[in-house]
Amino acid sequence: MSLGERDTANNDTAPVAFWKTGSYVSWMTSDTAAAVGASLRGFAIPLVAFSVSHSLGAAGWLSTLSLILQQVCGLFGGTIVDRHHRKPLIIGNAVLQMLLWSVVSVLIMNGRLSFTFLATAVCVSACATGFLGEATNAALRSIISMQDYPKARSINEGRDATINMAGSPIGGVLYGIRPWLPFACSALVYVIAGGSATRLRLRAHEEQAQRAGNDRTAEHVTHRASFLDDFMKGWGWAFRRQRLPAIIVAASLINFGIAGMQYTIQLHLISIGTLPFRIGLMDTGVCAGMLVGSILANRLSDRVHVGKTACIAFALIFLFILPMVATDAYWVMFICYTLMGLPVPLVNALLMGFVFSKTDPNMQGRVSTAVSIPAQVLSMFCAGIAGTLLPKVGFTGTAIGFLGAIALSVLIAVFSPAIRTIPRSSEWQNTEL
Repeated sequence: MSLGERDTANNDTAPVAFWKTGSYVSWMTSDTAAAVGASLRGFAIPLVAFSVSHSLGAAGWLSTLSLILQQVCGLFGGTIVDRHHRKPLIIGNAVLQMLLWSVVSVLIMNGRLSFTFLATAVCVSACATGFLGEATNAALRSIISMQDYPKARSINEGRDATINMAGSPIGGVLYGIRPWLPFACSALVYVIAGGSATRLRLRAHEEQAQRAGNDRTAEHVTHRASFLDDFMKGWGWAFRRQRLPAIIVAASLINFGIAGMQYTIQLHLISIGTLPFRIGLMDTGVCAGMLVGSILANRLSDRVHVGKTACIAFALIFLFILPMVATDAYWVMFICYTLMGLPVPLVNALLMGFVFSKTDPNMQGRVSTAVSIPAQVLSMFCAGIAGTLLPKVGFTGTAIGFLGAIALSVLIAVFSPAIRTIPRSSEWQNTEL
């Protein structure tokens, strides 16, 4: 961090708003560009995979393989991020993604893309995202203060909802013009992501240790333990916290329930012959709900009692989904699904904001892995579970199953003092994780 910017890790009362600092603007530009690149190519990959393989199964399994590889690599990615400076990792990931999708776009343009090369590019990209993708999130804690973290998370939620809402339609338009365009545009925005990352000003781990006056930490950074030791230390630290295990379990269950309902609605609508436009409209609705929710979260995140508000948000998600148990009418599902997106950004801004603001900057990658991997591993099987249950128990029975997971997450949040008693962000300095 340059001398002209505030020391956000140690000065929570500086008058300069964090979104006006140069490092935060560079971080947001880089992270947003990377998210846009992933969204554009994510829509086009199954279409191109089918066009070169002429197999729906191959196209579907390629997406599944990509997700599995990303999760497996992500298991170790947090430790990699914590053992190295984040800035080179962010730039390296952007450069690699730019090269991969530039080559893919050129091969499509020349009619020479094979399924084997596409699968290789997708797998390499997934591994790179798993190993290095957490570097941007880990870097954020070195840029902004603890008290600003919930507001920053809510801004990210709104940005992600906007990208998700617009990414598929824009990707579809680009693909319709030329199949190589989504990949070329993805490569271009990764150039922006890497270029913006070069302007980041992040403290080195050694400098953080010295500023904290912790000689043992400084010595540990200088003479690092083995990768396995750091890996075990990170996961052990996460699960020895008083509140974190309860937060992880509750978040995993509600994510599983929400993702399960998403696939249940999608597959049910496909099975009854719903027009593709109306199926896609569901995703537009939930992203719009999340966008509105992120605006509310931005206004409320630094004012409300975190534990009580999180409990209310969990309960609202349950109540918004509940009417779908009684009917599968399209517009009822659309309204319920849209409303379901409203509380999600508030939960992420409050609970995840608390977790990462209370996590040492040198542990951000590993704790992020400890939080995200359980949730994503559960959600990875939602499509298969929904596809298996729908023919056997129907839409209502499948919805009840996933609603049960959400109900359990509500009970954990409400009856767990670890979650219920988390105070507002102004009191986090004196609150243990």
